[in-house]
Amino acid sequence: MSITSDFSKFKKIDAHSHIGTFVSPFNIHFNADLLLKQMEEFNIEKTILCSDGPHTNEETVAAFKAHPDKIIPLMWINCAEGKPAYDALEHYIRDEHFAGAKLQSLFDGYCADDPCVDPVAEICEKYGKPLFIHSGHPPFSLPWQIGLLAERHPHLPIVMIHMGHAHGVYVDAAITMAKKYDNIWLETSGTSMSVQIANAYNTVGHEKVMFGIDSPFHAPTVEIQKIMACGVDDEGLENIFYHNAAKFMGLK
Repeated sequence: MSITSDFSKFKKIDAHSHIGTFVSPFNIHFNADLLLKQMEEFNIEKTILCSDGPHTNEETVAAFKAHPDKIIPLMWINCAEGKPAYDALEHYIRDEHFAGAKLQSLFDGYCADDPCVDPVAEICEKYGKPLFIHSGHPPFSLPWQIGLLAERHPHLPIVMIHMGHAHGVYVDAAITMAKKYDNIWLETSGTSMSVQIANAYNTVGHEKVMFGIDSPFHAPTVEIQKIMACGVDDEGLENIFYHNAAKFMGLK
């Protein structure tokens, strides 16, 4: 079996990727055409997608309108911008049929549990939509902060993107927070240890861990291999790669 066909063995939903242009220090561009090519190559049925920043959400609108069967759109919202951002979120959910919101508090410069996030949480709760939150970098996106937000909004489904990222202490904290709060799910892109993916799957819950790539920053082969090598059985792989995100997003 070739490397590509092996990586394409399991049907997938990519729970976290981007399109757009990312300048220094990344210096990379990734558009919808490249995303669709990647999805075909690696047997990715749908991608939960957002743009490259809080002011380029129209790029996600265009990708969603062009490929509504492939794209699940999220609004990248900068909570620190206040009411204009909150109003824009309502617009994208109500009028453009976005599936939820994504916070990148590290880039945008506020803590993940800051009071400015509460109106976003309330809007998502109002419309029955999830909130995806970058995790793993101090001082703005620590798992404990996301846990405090989850505690304040117990009915809001929260996805902790990267499940603590590449720092072992933060990965452990992400698992601890997801154990403590029923409304936290974990996404795997960029996380550092395959063994902790299996640990999360077996201790947090078989339904609460979902695969993601975080294109264009991470290679699909690396992110897929981390799941395949983590030590769960084929049923577990199918859950992480596909079923958990499908259920979470209401696709099944």
